Amino acid sequence: MRFRQAMTVIVGVFFLVFGWRTVTLALHSLQNHPDSVSSRQEERFADVIPAYSAQKENDISDTAEEIILVNKDHPLEDTYQPDLVKLRDYDSLLSMLQDGEKEGLKFWVASGYRSMERQRELLDEDIEALMKKGSSPSEAYEEVVQETMPVGCSEHATGLAVDIVAKDYQILDEKQAHTEEIRWLQNHCSRYGFILRYPEDKEDITKVSYESWHFRYVGEKAAEEIMEKGITLEEYLDRIDYSVE
Repeated sequence: MRFRQAMTVIVGVFFLVFGWRTVTLALHSLQNHPDSVSSRQEERFADVIPAYSAQKENDISDTAEEIILVNKDHPLEDTYQPDLVKLRDYDSLLSMLQDGEKEGLKFWVASGYRSMERQRELLDEDIEALMKKGSSPSEAYEEVVQETMPVGCSEHATGLAVDIVAKDYQILDEKQAHTEEIRWLQNHCSRYGFILRYPEDKEDITKVSYESWHFRYVGEKAAEEIMEKGITLEEYLDRIDYSVE
């Protein structure tokens, strides 16, 4: 599984070396938008292109009632499909990465929007690999979902999550947390509407191991409160009667 993660980053780096500022990004819109992602190149790199809401700040509602929660207890419906729109100049992700670069940092986007079909393919690949080593189907599944979200439970399917790594260290492991890029992102992401989605020592709540590289867009208001209090999205939303329809 770590080999597949490394390969995903490598593919992402190969694509992004042509300039992440100029690529068309798959983005999730909370409202309908006439521009849709349709080119073959965009589809080919759909699982490594950063994706989240690209609407102007005053078009985004970040009230707790309207922030979508996706986890193992709140899966997306099978028919769920985000609206994917093209990047705009006022986009928060670009602002965050550009401001970080002004500080001498260098980022690579490892993964963004990932369809549920692609998530199913990744699960099947990892399960098959373990079964070839002697695990039963149930044993393989239980082991795989410790690191890879079940279908419908991944935030990447919403288009609101993005995995960012340091250019000089492109591996998704515990050492990533010690890079200057990740430390800067964790300290400043809320200014741009992002949160560290799976923080350290919160595994009992998120049911996901610490992922220093996984950032989720929730809007500036919610992001500031979540990061300032050092809480999870689950804890932030816990104060209301939240359910996924």
